[in-house]
Amino acid sequence: MDKNNNPLTVAIVSEDKGELGYKLIEELSKNENFSMELMSRDEALKSLNQDRLEIVIIINSNFSEKLEDGEFKNTLKLFSSPSSQAPATISEPLVNGVMMLWMEEISVLRTKEQLSNMDILYDSTDENKQRNQISNLWDQGSVINIEIVETDGIEENIIKSKPFNTCIKWFTVFCMFYLIIDASWVFDITKRSLRKRMKQAGIKQWQMISYNSLAPLLICIMGYIISSLLCILLTKTTFLSVFINFPAIIIYLFNLLGITLVTASFLRNILSLMFLAPVLTFINGVLSGLLLELPNWAYVLKWISYALPGRWLNEYINAMPGALPKAIICCVVWLLLGVFISINKDRRKRILA
Repeated sequence: MDKNNNPLTVAIVSEDKGELGYKLIEELSKNENFSMELMSRDEALKSLNQDRLEIVIIINSNFSEKLEDGEFKNTLKLFSSPSSQAPATISEPLVNGVMMLWMEEISVLRTKEQLSNMDILYDSTDENKQRNQISNLWDQGSVINIEIVETDGIEENIIKSKPFNTCIKWFTVFCMFYLIIDASWVFDITKRSLRKRMKQAGIKQWQMISYNSLAPLLICIMGYIISSLLCILLTKTTFLSVFINFPAIIIYLFNLLGITLVTASFLRNILSLMFLAPVLTFINGVLSGLLLELPNWAYVLKWISYALPGRWLNEYINAMPGALPKAIICCVVWLLLGVFISINKDRRKRILA
């Protein structure tokens, strides 16, 4: 095995006592961007120290056990050589593979619990059928159709969401995923060495935050403009819709910037961001009503959604009065909180030390 002949060589060390570790290896083997070889821990780490490998992935002995219990933290270890340029290339399919297995196991686990509470039998045949359905879902994908149902107690009128509004809502949901997954710059600006150089150059911390956040925010804004124009062509919506929603989109993006600063300030590496980004994106999209409307009985979830920027954007898009001032208040709170936490991150470390 020669690193020079294959620039993306990955060693897999499986210490898992269950079957899910083999499923993960099988999933990773489908990726053509790198080659894999099963090795022992000692052999893999020795080759890594000799710079003959790019990455060593160690599947912990409790990998299957944790996923089957609905947990995914601390199930893997990933080591890279100092000269490696491939962590991002490896991390993405690795995280995807783990999340797919975890979601399958948590789905089966929750189904068993729910049916058990309802005194409904759930046998191995049902479980195999459910797992096959999940597998088909990963392979073929699925489409969510969203409808708004309004009832006055006498009759029900089903009103389909405007295609343009639906497009914008989906785009803004993915904006959160992009800003969090791209938040590695927060790790850099909170480093003590960089702060010393900034202090010597007379640069404030908030200025560094402004400079570094400008690029991802501009990308999101350009994405909104491009997706809006495409949606106009496909749905015959007027250009006025783009300009009407633009102020709310800007406020929403700055809201997300504050959440990004808070999130990244409490994490330590990019892998943590990759795990947390889809979770936060899902929570914001569902609880805020951007992806689907919460049922009337979900009072607690609706109260939680007051802290989410997506709620106020959703209300603004749906032409609800008073949404914009509330969105501004939410934005100011998240931005101030994010800047404060990121500025004081190094101070917290010194206190804890």
